[in-house]
Amino acid sequence: RRSFVHALVIALIALFVGVAGSAAAFFYMPDSGSAPSIYDSFNFSSTANGFWHVYTDGADATIKHGMLTLSGHTLELDRRLQTDPKETVVALRIRGRSFHKFGAGLGIYHAGTLGLEFDDDGIKCGRGTDHGYAVDTVRGWTAPPANQWFYLLIAVINPYPNPKVLAKLGNVDYSQLKKVTLRCAIFDAQGHLLAEDTAKHPPPNAHYAGLDEAYMRTWDSRNNYQIAWFNAGPPGGDPLNAISRQTF
Repeated sequence: RRSFVHALVIALIALFVGVAGSAAAFFYMPDSGSAPSIYDSFNFSSTANGFWHVYTDGADATIKHGMLTLSGHTLELDRRLQTDPKETVVALRIRGRSFHKFGAGLGIYHAGTLGLEFDDDGIKCGRGTDHGYAVDTVRGWTAPPANQWFYLLIAVINPYPNPKVLAKLGNVDYSQLKKVTLRCAIFDAQGHLLAEDTAKHPPPNAHYAGLDEAYMRTWDSRNNYQIAWFNAGPPGGDPLNAISRQTF
């Protein structure tokens, strides 16, 4: 559908401004398959206007007073993005009013593969591996810290930041290519680093070139999470940089 609309817009431009004008418009028109980085402070209805793709099953995603509230059973919000050549981060400000299962991270379209969980039994660094899905406990707790604000952050580092090097590996078996580095961290409301983890045993099996979306999701039941803002993109644009008291 997006391709059809894209072609229709170009055809209309060609009709009114001629071939030369349409060629210029085509050159400068954004590619809908290469979405930019993401920042959402939830001051607008971004779950209703199509900014986020929303899937729900017994759950609700509501935006009110600059806050996204995710409540109920299964819910996923995802949005396409373009990864940074070297490193892409996902950061968000969040609190749990009723904890169960929440995750956020990066993945391949509609197949989240790298993420940090903010669950009723602790913070976890999760990823797909050659031995199935694996999680590291970054910080555990026996009683979830309800109604307290935290910052969550994951960083995914590209093992081939130089495109010329990657191009030379075009004939190498896909399974032999280096995988991404995944780091997860949690900060308190004042920006102090509470815990961090680099997923190594086993390492992620995701390939950086395939990552093309950011997501948030809940599953199971009794979830009630509030998110004040969400960011995904290059490290230089991460708003957590201005808040954090410790280098991640």
